[in-house]
Amino acid sequence: MASTKERIEALREYLKTLSADKTTFILEGGQEFLTSLDPLEYLLKYGAYTPDRRRIVIYPHPVEGVDALSLSFYQMIDEAIEVGKLELPEPESDEP
Repeated sequence: MASTKERIEALREYLKTLSADKTTFILEGGQEFLTSLDPLEYLLKYGAYTPDRRRIVIYPHPVEGVDALSLSFYQMIDEAIEVGKLELPEPESDEP
């Protein structure tokens, strides 16, 4: 049986193979699409489509135990994917 040290090293090697610095979207048909852009940046630039025009249908994110601000962020991404693009409203300011 492997020692604790060997198991920890194997786990470290496995974690290096994960794409922690990538954003993962799910496409129609269930394939994953990875990008180095964050979800908002990607949706603003390309909409809910990959460069080869496949449709993004899901941005996987937690749904339980999420704070209100994060939940709002995830809902905005979900809505942008649903309509096919992200459009931010014009900035507003209060009257001085």
